Amino acid sequence: MQWNCHFCTTKTRHIFVQILLGLILTLTLGLIFGVFVMLLWNPIVPVLFGFHTITYWQSVGLVIMLRLLFGGHHNYHKQPDQEAARCKTHFSKLMESCRNTNVGASHVDYETWWEDEGKISLEKYIKDVETKK
Repeated sequence: MQWNCHFCTTKTRHIFVQILLGLILTLTLGLIFGVFVMLLWNPIVPVLFGFHTITYWQSVGLVIMLRLLFGGHHNYHKQPDQEAARCKTHFSKLMESCRNTNVGASHVDYETWWEDEGKISLEKYIKDVETKK
């Protein structure tokens, strides 16, 4: 049985594409808004605060830096609970198919073993704690 699911691969690809698009968008907006920042900065800030005038590339760097520092992350497309529900549904179906085809019979046995072993370990731990008191 193949445990590497298509959903996980697509999710990884989706994250990579989102990061790439975010970087491209940040650079593009930085180049465009750099003009506006320079046009607003040069007549206002040197007069009010005594700072130097800035060049186009300094304004582009300023826009990109401020976007990275204060831009934040916005998730407009999905609710976080939907993603968790999708993962839970996917892996529940995967485990159910394992149980139905007896391919995952060892996993079912493992769950039973773990319940028994966990009970024994808990009882042993409680005895150890009581004897140390």
